[in-house]
Amino acid sequence: MMLISEDYDETFAVIRDMAKVKMVMNSHKGRIEDLPPKEILDLLYGEVAELVDAADEDDLRHVIEEAADVHNFLVALVHQAIARYRGRKKNEN
Repeated sequence: MMLISEDYDETFAVIRDMAKVKMVMNSHKGRIEDLPPKEILDLLYGEVAELVDAADEDDLRHVIEEAADVHNFLVALVHQAIARYRGRKKNEN
């Protein structure tokens, strides 16, 4: 029996791989995970708007690229949350 998530394994891999490429290509802009969470969210909303626009185009690669950008801002936000979560015990003592 195939799990539903296995249906999307290739899709997850494509988004992840494109996201890695985009992260490297944009590394000259600095580390997005160092931005304040509010700024990351503002940038994320901008990328979602670009994804909406890309979905209306015939350039399917553009959809994947914009999805990868959305992914990267989500990763940056979650990366911060994980760091804060792991550091909470240190701050409580």
